Amino acid sequence: MTSVGARRLLFTGLSCAILLPLKLIRGWNAEPALALLSAWMLDASFLLWLCLLSIAAGGKTRGRIVLGRVVFVLLELPALLVIAAHSYYLEEATARQFSLLDSSWGAVEFFVTEVVPPALLVAAGLLLVAFFVAAGFLARRLWLPRLRWVALAAGSLGATALIHQANVTFFPSVLWEMGRDVAEALSHPAVALVGEAQELAGADRGRTAPKGEPRFERVVVFVMESVPSRILDQDAAALPPEHFFNRHRSQAHAYTSYFTTNQDSRTGLLAMLFGRLIPFEAYSERDARRYLFLQQRPSLVDGMARAGFHTAVAASQTDVELVVFELPWNQRLILSQGQFENHGDFLCFNPYQFEHDCEDRILLPRLIEELAAHPKVFVLQEGVYGHIGDYQDATGKTPVEYYGDYLQMIWDGLAQRGMLDSTLFVVTSDHGIRDWDYRTRRFALRLPLWFISPRFERREVDGLYNQSDFPALLWSELVEAPPPAPRRVSAYVGCTNSSLLGAVSAEGDLLVVKDRRFRKYVLAEGSCPDDDRPVAPPRRRVPPGALVEFFRRLREGFEKSFGESLPPPDWPEASLTGPERSVRVQQVRSPIEEEK
Repeated sequence: MTSVGARRLLFTGLSCAILLPLKLIRGWNAEPALALLSAWMLDASFLLWLCLLSIAAGGKTRGRIVLGRVVFVLLELPALLVIAAHSYYLEEATARQFSLLDSSWGAVEFFVTEVVPPALLVAAGLLLVAFFVAAGFLARRLWLPRLRWVALAAGSLGATALIHQANVTFFPSVLWEMGRDVAEALSHPAVALVGEAQELAGADRGRTAPKGEPRFERVVVFVMESVPSRILDQDAAALPPEHFFNRHRSQAHAYTSYFTTNQDSRTGLLAMLFGRLIPFEAYSERDARRYLFLQQRPSLVDGMARAGFHTAVAASQTDVELVVFELPWNQRLILSQGQFENHGDFLCFNPYQFEHDCEDRILLPRLIEELAAHPKVFVLQEGVYGHIGDYQDATGKTPVEYYGDYLQMIWDGLAQRGMLDSTLFVVTSDHGIRDWDYRTRRFALRLPLWFISPRFERREVDGLYNQSDFPALLWSELVEAPPPAPRRVSAYVGCTNSSLLGAVSAEGDLLVVKDRRFRKYVLAEGSCPDDDRPVAPPRRRVPPGALVEFFRRLREGFEKSFGESLPPPDWPEASLTGPERSVRVQQVRSPIEEEK
């Protein structure tokens, strides 16, 4: 074995050695120890085979030396980094099961710049350098086995892991996930591209909002994190009768067939505020650049302001959603870095580089003060508690229980000030469940939408609506008008790195399509009698090819469809446009930076 080969083999061995404790520690709460050990064996086997390939490709001639380096640098090192990243974020990776087949350079850019803390990147870089140095030092001092024995060891590790895999339904290895995804793509029917379908006409925008004088002086919109309607009902049923969601159910106008349009928080909120389906995944740098122009377009925020409402947006974070918080809100209730670091008795976490957040209750005094300080107020708060499982682990409360307790505090605070009767509470969710196992389950896409007031009696509206209809439904409740005509079909976009497109029908159908670059295929299609998985032929069929074509055309003309500066005709009030609004947008951006 050459000295170069010895260094590469030792480097690979050191890397595999550090991956084992990393996978066990990071995945201890997510997967059984045996599965983690077996997954490490598969990963180590793969890296050893790549190392052997780079050694075999190398040689003494200049061309062979270059070839060996290319294999090592372009195959083994990227594979090592992907496996290490998967192991470090194993708990979320096993829930979402992101696939490399769905990734893009924009998503990778977002992951490196917004998710991974800089300190972790520096530590990983230093560790790689240390492994290179240690490998060079040890290569001259250690006896190394022949390559055939290394190949035998790599084969044994891989074979043992494969035997274990044959007896499990899931395996916490990025290699296993890629193999499963390839098998899935080849075993499902391909999408036959066709033209647009009548069923999707008007699916890109929300219903028309009625006009009228609002009958409430305060509107509190609370957006829960990833709570489908079925989960809300199930969790609330296990709570005492005096809990918020049980106590005020009789005072709610509930929309029971309200569906997500976007399975990411940011784009879900944008769909609610602009009354449009956002045809992009949210957290890819490439896709984000394609909807940034929205911050210059009229939205529900402008409509509420023109109707005389002081507008405020709240989230107990230091780093807030792009575009959503850049709209011309009169006030932003967020956390400064100092408030995050000196949070007192409140729970606070920093799960990702872009996310420094605390539990929602930390904003309660400021929120009550904001509601009491103005004669007419519109407040939208993005719930944070459900973003990561650490909050539930620390409190023992489900998101439904925590959110209900928090909303009851707001309710009681307004009641003490005699403001309750003039307040409309709106409770909904930003998106459905995004975990891999729920991709083809219809109930995971159906969101709660409750309008709650002491003036109301229980009423259920079962027509099909979605997040782009939120402005119209809100104004229907504000001005006491009938809700707009329901939809026949509602379309949606899956979460970032899912490549999912889908549609649901009023008859209970579900269509899910994998819109991958190399192959587009139907993941699920049919009727869902129990609001779960399709088990029968669809009653209102949307051609899968028509759905793919609908989104292709929508993405191509998305910015153009918003017009130059005129507000869409369905807003109840004329919005600020042109230079006047541009000045206003510039003026309201600075408070975010000041609060940070």
